[in-house]
Amino acid sequence: MNFSHISDYGKPNANNILIEGENLIVLNQLLEEYEKNIDVIIIDPPYNTDIHYIGYKDTAFIGGWGKFMKNRLSIAKEFLSETGVMFINIDENELVTLLNICYGLFGLNNVNLLVWPKVDVRFDKNRIEKSIKNIRSAHEYIILCYNNKEKTHFKNTSEDKPLESVIFGLGTTSSAKDEIAELLGDRTKFSTPKPVALIKELIHVSSNKSSIILDFFAGSGTTGHAVMDLNNEDGGFRKFILITNNESNICKSVTCPRLKNCIKINKYSDGFSFFKAEY
Repeated sequence: MNFSHISDYGKPNANNILIEGENLIVLNQLLEEYEKNIDVIIIDPPYNTDIHYIGYKDTAFIGGWGKFMKNRLSIAKEFLSETGVMFINIDENELVTLLNICYGLFGLNNVNLLVWPKVDVRFDKNRIEKSIKNIRSAHEYIILCYNNKEKTHFKNTSEDKPLESVIFGLGTTSSAKDEIAELLGDRTKFSTPKPVALIKELIHVSSNKSSIILDFFAGSGTTGHAVMDLNNEDGGFRKFILITNNESNICKSVTCPRLKNCIKINKYSDGFSFFKAEY
């Protein structure tokens, strides 16, 4: 397998990378270069809910969803530095399955569970009424895996407080759609994005200014957006590596255009190179 260089955007030689390709194959190809060099992995994988969201299908995994995830997390762990961490977004459907996989790979003492309220019930009146009637979930989970918890020390949040297990005030699914609309002119481009503020805070507390951030379920490109936004704020030179397939044309219609537009609109002194995996 090799990588075809498609184009560069923004600042030349920025060292940020977007790769269109099947993530397991691409991870295996990148391992030799980046083994033990990644400080933060953030992923938002399919939740296996039998729902076809805009942007990707959230079901139909050959051999089962658990096997699909374990294969990818097993190799992803090899990328982590000694004090590296992995954040995995998930909902209640496969939470237990994913926790058991993480316990097996990282050990019980190296796994924590965070809660992110994806709906702000103070303002979303319609969602409140639906939740009361149907008991629909208004939150998701973030599984935090440490390569070595004893040696890993998080910084305080942007508000100079320790990161809490329930993460409030860092955006919602609705606000994340608004962020996409500002950059692409359409909030329906992707059904389940995460807000930039949430991902940025996770990176802030767990990385340093020169860290490499990996996201191999890049989706709408929020992780890349968050890395560039944080660098712009604190003068850092963090690097991102994003991997996504092109299911439903998501890479070409959402991920790449979003990153390109956020550099242009926000006037970031940053950039990225776009590659396609050729098998």
